[in-house]
Amino acid sequence: MKSSLLLLLFADSAAWAGGQQAAQAPAEPLPVCRLDPQDNTKLAVEPCATAPPVAARRAVPQVIGRMPATRMPPPVIHAQTVPPATHAPVPSMPLPVNSCDSGGCRDASGMRHDGGVGNATLDANGRICHRNGAFLQCF
Repeated sequence: MKSSLLLLLFADSAAWAGGQQAAQAPAEPLPVCRLDPQDNTKLAVEPCATAPPVAARRAVPQVIGRMPATRMPPPVIHAQTVPPATHAPVPSMPLPVNSCDSGGCRDASGMRHDGGVGNATLDANGRICHRNGAFLQCF
């Protein structure tokens, strides 16, 4: 009696499970969704089914914790001594220009001033000199 009852119960559960699977599964499986090779904004075949998962997903609890409070150390202020003030260079007296060529000019004392950009030249000490007409003034 017990075995016939168990056999009946088992047969009913198998028929019920088979009916559930038959109701869920479509008659013909849908193709996997792929993009159209000519137009990548459209699907190649519609309707389509999503690709099967690579691995089974598992539930993982989401933990969102707060960042620990950080205390900034006090700023370190280094006291720096101010260097002594340097005075602006005093321009020399204008020197008369003796002769000029494509490379620069010579003043009245014969000192060479190599040409720079525009009216700027450099003397032998490397100071910048400005040529204004017939005079040179070095800074």
